[in-house]
Amino acid sequence: MESQFDNTDENYWNRSSRAAFSFDDEDDVDLGDVGARTSTGQASQSSKWDNNAIFNDDTISEASFDNSAALGTLNHLSIKAILSDEALKLVLQEQAVDDHVMPKGVTPEEELKLLRRQIQSTLYSPNLELTAQKLLHGKVAPLEMFKSLLEKRQLLDAVLANGGDAIIGVLLFLKRTLNATQFHGILQQRPKALEHYLSYLRQSGDVSSYIDMLQRFGRHQEAALRQFQAAMACNELATRKQQLQRLIDAYASAGVGIIPLYEQVFHSALKLQLVREKDALGDLSQRLGDEPTPIELLYVCCSQNKNWKEQDMLKISSPQRFAADQEISPAQYEWTALNERAQAQAYADLECIFERVSGWHPLKSKQFHISFDLTLAVQRLFELKAPATVLQLFLSKMSNSPEKLVLAQRVKCIKAVIDAMVSLKQQQELQQLKQTLPDRSEEQFYCENALKSLQSKRWTTDNIKLKL
Repeated sequence: MESQFDNTDENYWNRSSRAAFSFDDEDDVDLGDVGARTSTGQASQSSKWDNNAIFNDDTISEASFDNSAALGTLNHLSIKAILSDEALKLVLQEQAVDDHVMPKGVTPEEELKLLRRQIQSTLYSPNLELTAQKLLHGKVAPLEMFKSLLEKRQLLDAVLANGGDAIIGVLLFLKRTLNATQFHGILQQRPKALEHYLSYLRQSGDVSSYIDMLQRFGRHQEAALRQFQAAMACNELATRKQQLQRLIDAYASAGVGIIPLYEQVFHSALKLQLVREKDALGDLSQRLGDEPTPIELLYVCCSQNKNWKEQDMLKISSPQRFAADQEISPAQYEWTALNERAQAQAYADLECIFERVSGWHPLKSKQFHISFDLTLAVQRLFELKAPATVLQLFLSKMSNSPEKLVLAQRVKCIKAVIDAMVSLKQQQELQQLKQTLPDRSEEQFYCENALKSLQSKRWTTDNIKLKL
């Protein structure tokens, strides 16, 4: 009895209908048999399986699709119709260099030979053209294969001919594998490579190496300017002053000439740090920000100065002393002082700003002297709403009567207009102007006196002519 059950179990599991299902099985499965073995309570479902109704919608399947025509077209299509000869050559070269994947079915002995061949071609026989192409396309390429100085120069020349970021990579490789003399000699012979290396140092923030390279190749003006910028970038005033003093002393003792403008800027910056260190300008300088310009500090000096007639040149915050220390031109000094005094409505000090003692005659009284165009001064005072008396003071210093008349009319200074008409002997125009002025006004009285003066001068001139 037991053997009978055992045989039954074995027959059960050995039946083909009880075989395990696999998607990889290539045998056809009769779906009709599967549907026939279902229970009687599911007769409707078995009929669907028997008729293969679930697959009736798939009218076009992969098995029924005949792609032989498409494959035949691709087989007859030449690869030259897709890639040019040059592009195909590059692809094959790239595969020859980069293909380190072993083909299937290779014996260990053959695989060892292939690896040895790849190592041999990589480390002992460098391909200059392929390596340069890989670097220019942003790919990683081993550079250690270039051993000799000649090979390294040729590699640099190859990437220099095409440009790109590959130049920096090759230059860093040369700097790492060559001594300083050889590396600097290569840069000296190739100005383009030198510019790329300097740009790399500047962008990477290596200030000391950047300045050292500039000085090494005789570019002392650029090196001095970069050292000055580095000194001014220091946050602490004491450190900044120390760096500026060191910079001045270095170029004074080194015997390397720099342009005089740089020397003036260096000395002026050092004096400016001394002023800020002593806090001679008080709290007003703190309102200008961390890095005020010399003109801004001069404006603060003007606002704090109380004696414009006799300035104390021993005082470091005196406007004239500060302008002299900072190499500020007379025109800039006068323009800054004029704006500050006019905005402060201290018009009485304006004349003192433009008074000068003649150098060739010290005993002579002070004279009016302005270092920029007088027309600009009058227009600026008019914009700052200076009174007519101040405008007349500056207009009276103009010697060109036609220009004076036009400017006086523009700024609406009636007395200056009358003076210009008197200088031009425009008696009829003065009569017309008098009719437009308010009755018994100051301008009308001034115009009447000008007419009388003009008539008396004309009568005196006529008498002289009669006597002659």
